[in-house]
Amino acid sequence: MTKNDYVVCLLCGLNRILESNKRAEKGRPSYLIFHEIDLKNAYFVQVREGGGKIAGTGKTGKGAGRGKTGGSGFHIVEEECLTLLQAMQDPEYSEVIEGFRTQLIKLVRDALEVGFIKEDDL
Repeated sequence: MTKNDYVVCLLCGLNRILESNKRAEKGRPSYLIFHEIDLKNAYFVQVREGGGKIAGTGKTGKGAGRGKTGGSGFHIVEEECLTLLQAMQDPEYSEVIEGFRTQLIKLVRDALEVGFIKEDDL
């Protein structure tokens, strides 16, 4: 049985395999790297729309009990997405914003406590 090491984001729980030949085959580094997070400009709220099936084929998507033609996936509706700052200004997102804030503060405090970061880093 094959074993793999995964790295898990301590803020969101997203996990990625530590070393992957598949990434290398796609021209990316085989070893996991963390990309920079652009908290000011990245979408905090993404609005996505289903792409549906291929028009005119009369076929449904792949999977159990369905036909053979898949949909085109989900597409981001950029004009409806919100950055963190925009979401902070919309009362609809106040609870999720507060939950994210609480988790982020806890993560930073714990990182200081275990010595992963120092006060000078902040």
